[in-house]
Amino acid sequence: MNRWKRNLYLLPVAATMILAASGCGRVEGRHRGDNAAVKATINRTWPAASIKDLEVFEVDGSVKVEAAQTNEITLVATARGDFEIDKKKENDGLFETTLDGETLRIGRKEKRDRDWNFHFLWDRNDKRIDYVLRIPPTVGLDLKTVNGRISTHGSEGETQITTVNGGIEIEAGGSNEVRATTVNGSVTAKFTKNFSGARFKTVNGGVEATLPKTASFSVDLSQVNGDFEASFPLSIHSNPGSRRVSGEVNGGEHELKIVTVNGDVELANGTE
Repeated sequence: MNRWKRNLYLLPVAATMILAASGCGRVEGRHRGDNAAVKATINRTWPAASIKDLEVFEVDGSVKVEAAQTNEITLVATARGDFEIDKKKENDGLFETTLDGETLRIGRKEKRDRDWNFHFLWDRNDKRIDYVLRIPPTVGLDLKTVNGRISTHGSEGETQITTVNGGIEIEAGGSNEVRATTVNGSVTAKFTKNFSGARFKTVNGGVEATLPKTASFSVDLSQVNGDFEASFPLSIHSNPGSRRVSGEVNGGEHELKIVTVNGDVELANGTE
């Protein structure tokens, strides 16, 4: 087992990103709208047979996706805060849902052309929408939020997750590649059956990845501050101000890339 420790210290670049995040008035686990009364709850369903991909975008709010053997996609969206409710509009005018070919898109109007509208990072309001979705396991996922936690459970489709202030939790079968990025938050991923590649990145937070014992992968890990522990045989190259970890396990078929600045990294064997 590989173990390595490094004392934590705050780099100027990390401090800058923290100040930018705190300038928004939001940090992980604390959202200004958490204590606000529920303004509305929206329930929706779609036949799943023709939907291959799901995209969700939110500014303030969490996203939770549960995969199961089902023939429909269900959504429960809970809105809290200073919203204007318009019962004449779809979803009470709170967010949009569109079916574009084989892709179901859900989210606030601030989403533009699949890109983030970053001025909302500095928009001080108490509006928050939390999404809970149930999908078939094979649906691909593209989930984004600015201030909020994102979690998935049981998905087998290709997955991409992005947040700024919030943690990411993933449990996947491992049939397709998984990518997860956050600035202020941890990334926890567990692959229960297979491993087909993953990329994890965070600035202020740790990364914990659990892979099957039989997984075939090559590691490319870059870390500045934090402890490192692995249940797999890997090479550690430590230099002043940074550390790189590399190595191949069971033939190195798929890539596992991890980047973190301030946080611990653990690579665990799923059988332990």
